[in-house]
Amino acid sequence: MIHPPPVRERWIPTSPEEHSEVLHELESVLASPQFCNSKRYPALLRYVVEQTLLGHGDEIKERTVGIDVFGRAPDYDTNLDTIVRYTAGEVRKRLSLHYHEVETPIQISLTARSYRPEFLRMVEAPVSEGDGADAKSVVDALSIDNTRTVLIKPRRTLEWVVVTSCVILLILVGLRSWNIMRTDAVGRFWSPILDQKTPTVISLGGVIFSPRSNIGTEVATDPANLNPYLSFENGLAMGRVAALINARGGVYRVQPSSYTTLAQIRESPTVLVGAYNNDWTRRLVAPLRFHFAQHPDESIVDADDPKKVWERDRSKPFSDSPDYALVARFRNPSTDSMVVAIAGLQRFGTDAASQFATSPDLLEHFNRQVGWNWRDKNVEVVLRVDVVNGRVGAPIVVATHVW
Repeated sequence: MIHPPPVRERWIPTSPEEHSEVLHELESVLASPQFCNSKRYPALLRYVVEQTLLGHGDEIKERTVGIDVFGRAPDYDTNLDTIVRYTAGEVRKRLSLHYHEVETPIQISLTARSYRPEFLRMVEAPVSEGDGADAKSVVDALSIDNTRTVLIKPRRTLEWVVVTSCVILLILVGLRSWNIMRTDAVGRFWSPILDQKTPTVISLGGVIFSPRSNIGTEVATDPANLNPYLSFENGLAMGRVAALINARGGVYRVQPSSYTTLAQIRESPTVLVGAYNNDWTRRLVAPLRFHFAQHPDESIVDADDPKKVWERDRSKPFSDSPDYALVARFRNPSTDSMVVAIAGLQRFGTDAASQFATSPDLLEHFNRQVGWNWRDKNVEVVLRVDVVNGRVGAPIVVATHVW
């Protein structure tokens, strides 16, 4: 039997799980040497991948990329300003270099003359019949040669070399992991979570349809309801966090906030996604300096300065009004467990909060703002995000608190 190498086929991810797989691969690519030292190339690649997963792939044009990613004016001249074409060309080359060096089950590509990404998935090629005797002869010959080679060397010396090599390798791997977790901004933010020995609980806020509510929905709080309705942005936030935890060797489980218990929060590090659709977020964040006001006054308030209130401009349409979000990482005093809150006033803010919490560039900028000595401290960040035609811009830090 001859087993040919696996082949790749074009693939359109549709389910939340498949979206999570693509986002995991995206984070791996952006952390590679070809992308990690740049801001422009990761920004374009992240934008086109996420817009495609959102179902906006047909809308990805040179002008929209220039406006949404690089902040160009809506009427800018694409013939004179070639930033999108140049950046896309570099992204294509860097993707090619990256996948030339690593082999992954999923690959992301950017085809020529297009800004819409394609996703390739590895599939097994059909097994064909071959001359088993010849293959067996080769294996037997190799086995004999290997045996002779081993017999030539003193056994004790060989064992010493193997053991020493393994020890050195383990030390180098350990030092590299320790250095990464201590020095890079993403590691500083997430290492208190990943250092725990238990799986991280990702607790998603959700709603259910309800005739008792004036707006037709209410927060899902019944533990028996295991399938509340989630916004796509909540799902995208979950996918980003799950991909990051997985890429850094962590283990996680995803569940609705209505199913999350205080005992689970006490026993495991917890990531809370959503604010006004997640009762746990508002309850655990309430004692902090920056926290969410009680419904229906949807806003973020500052306990140290009650005059500071961050809220949406309700005079503007929902799809064009800036949103605000809170990212908090803290040890909860009542449970003595680590908690991360990724929550916006509305779904746009939650999307921006998850971008901030998983972006090397954004966290590195935050690192430069507050200094390096915050890895083991509690952190709160208030974010503002502009929204234009339902599309989210880059999150902007408007307030921080480290203690």
